[in-house]
Amino acid sequence: MITPSKYKDKDSLVLENKMIRAEVLPNPGGKVASFINKETGYEYMLQRPNKNYKDQSFGGSYIDGECSGFDDMFPTIDECSYQDPPWSGIKMMDHGEVWSLPWDYEISESKLKMKVKGLNFPYSLEKHFSFIKEDELRIEYKLNNLSSESFEFLWAGHLMINMIEGTRLEVPKDCKEAVRILSNSKGNFGDIHQWPYIMGDDGIKYRADISRHETSKGFEKYYFTNKLSKGWCKLIYPDQRNMLTVRFSQDTVPYLGVLMNEKGWDNIYNIIIEPCTVCYDRPDIAKKYGQVSKVSEGGKYEWYVELKV
Repeated sequence: MITPSKYKDKDSLVLENKMIRAEVLPNPGGKVASFINKETGYEYMLQRPNKNYKDQSFGGSYIDGECSGFDDMFPTIDECSYQDPPWSGIKMMDHGEVWSLPWDYEISESKLKMKVKGLNFPYSLEKHFSFIKEDELRIEYKLNNLSSESFEFLWAGHLMINMIEGTRLEVPKDCKEAVRILSNSKGNFGDIHQWPYIMGDDGIKYRADISRHETSKGFEKYYFTNKLSKGWCKLIYPDQRNMLTVRFSQDTVPYLGVLMNEKGWDNIYNIIIEPCTVCYDRPDIAKKYGQVSKVSEGGKYEWYVELKV
């Protein structure tokens, strides 16, 4: 069932079955603002307390906006410029283009279909929402290159998920090394850690797969260095009543990023899960490490994300 609703002061669409209630905002960003396990009443997506939605114009600062829920980061995360002709020097906006743009949509039977066109680059991005099981929502993506040149990009799902102390992150067994990207602990960009241990401020290693008390003020973003053999990760909550599995197509989305935030940033307690096509928050830096995601001239690039309670 898909019905119109309101999220704060924004028009929304609610996708609902017996176990899941998901709320999507066509404007801005096609954002998944809410994702609730109806059996337990647990809201997985991070919410902000402000009454009205904090809009940002195209090219605005992502963290100065609503900064919550599940947004699409495309064609970059960090602001940078495209490197190669014919778009050399064209700006790639902070956290990409599509999170701040209105998406067109249509409802076809039990599926929500959404589409947006790029402004600085010639592409369209589509995503289709549907329930594949009572406990699982699937989002299918298709990137269409509308130009006669190949286009290099980064896509990352930016899932800002609520957690409580003791929430445990499970990842595939081949995730053994993590590269540091952002941190308020000792260390530098590019430091390699042997998962699940990361060096803390006190020079002592701690387990990064289990969320600590908010007094730790931890803030750590890292990517697993390997391509995943299986595209999934899982959050297991300490009460054992809630669990969230994020699945994705490892052939086209082969990497995984994680940002554990134990009130180290903006005084919020959450985890960000980022399935992604390349790492390092920028396609140009990823390319230096041998990682490139590219859609051929006039071609398409497809992937999916599934959320299972």
